[in-house]
Amino acid sequence: MVALTMDVPGTLIEAIPLLEDLYYAAITCAGLPLEQLAAEKIGCGPNGDGAVSGFLPERHQLVFRSVDTPEQAPDDDTVQRVIYRTDLPYRPEHSSIRYPAELNRRPTTIGALGPYVSLLCGHQNYIENCILLSAVQAVASAAHLREIRAVAYTYVHRFRHRATGQGDAHERRTTLEDISDGLSQLEVELSYSVEAGAEIGMLVPALRVESFHQELFAAIGVTERAATIGQMLNRLGNAIAAELTSVESMEQRAADRRRVRTVVAVTFVTTVSGTLGLLFGFFGINASQVDQNRSMFDDHYTPIYALIATILLCALAIFTGMRLQERWEERRDRGRTRTWESTRRLLAREAGAVILAPTTTPPPPQHLPGSRDPEAGTHPPHASRSVDATDGHASFSGRAGRLLSPVTTGSVHVALSRCSTGRSRPLHCWAISSGKCSQASVSSASVVLVKDMCLTYERSTERDP
Repeated sequence: MVALTMDVPGTLIEAIPLLEDLYYAAITCAGLPLEQLAAEKIGCGPNGDGAVSGFLPERHQLVFRSVDTPEQAPDDDTVQRVIYRTDLPYRPEHSSIRYPAELNRRPTTIGALGPYVSLLCGHQNYIENCILLSAVQAVASAAHLREIRAVAYTYVHRFRHRATGQGDAHERRTTLEDISDGLSQLEVELSYSVEAGAEIGMLVPALRVESFHQELFAAIGVTERAATIGQMLNRLGNAIAAELTSVESMEQRAADRRRVRTVVAVTFVTTVSGTLGLLFGFFGINASQVDQNRSMFDDHYTPIYALIATILLCALAIFTGMRLQERWEERRDRGRTRTWESTRRLLAREAGAVILAPTTTPPPPQHLPGSRDPEAGTHPPHASRSVDATDGHASFSGRAGRLLSPVTTGSVHVALSRCSTGRSRPLHCWAISSGKCSQASVSSASVVLVKDMCLTYERSTERDP
């Protein structure tokens, strides 16, 4: 960090050109540029090409002025000219100048700041010193944030070009692990070098200093940028984790293939050696069945060869049977009844209200029961009052009774169920959406079919005459 302090005689308006030149380091001292003078003061040597390192882009200027009476306090127009380093008028409604509340509490105190310049008038020396420390912390945090962002983009570039020049999964894993380790260090740096610097109240317990510090961080945009870069690091970490999972899957498949090759080779060797061992063990015993004058390929030894072949065939049959049983269990698991089908049958049995079943093909049209005449004195024992089926909507009302004819609307099969008991009972609303079912009491009778399989069934309590 480099800080330059200057006492300038004159008014605030007269200091505007000097502020502009200082911000761009366009001044000389004893014939030396400001950057070279700072390098000599801090002992910084030239680069490999002989050039002196310049200042970083993160800079902030503080302007302090003493004010004895309220009349000496600068007006808003003077403040904006100093903050923007330009002697031009402005429109107040289009200004981003911030006025910390605690720094403007007294009639003789002024505090205004922008992203690059701050103006403070009428404050004590210790407040000015603390504000200088606050500005140093803000500039340092902004510089650290820019470096973290640059390194993060470097890791993104390495992640996007990770497949170039990498022969196997081990090299990819090594690259991803290096990037992941670097991201963890960046997150620690972001937390303790940038985000922790936004809080100064625990170090300097002063309301004016804390108010200035918060407004300065907000004006520079360190807090919002830190949150954005934190999200970038998190998402890059998630992408690396997903890529590591893919690499682990590749390594697992490679390990499975190696294990299969090993098992096949060992099984082959074991089978051959076991067969030859059984055969040679038979010929090596001292028994009357073994005739040393006969060849081992003589027909006299046909039973022993048949026994060995039978053992091998039995092993093959056991393997084939286990494989067939495994495939049968897989087909049974794939063809097992879905949970939704069992659930809807449970609802139809327990609630006795409605059956909702998505169908791939619409069922054949069925005759709907005719509507009864409201003026008639007698009614069929299980007739529906009214049934209206339209494209995308269906509604009905009727007494409680047994299962009525199904109503087909689009790809949704709706069957109306009624209770055949001769007493009244409360009915409920079943709201089914995305496979989830909820129950609630209702006071109207309707079935509404909504797109995307969102259905609501309602029916009111009705006494059977």
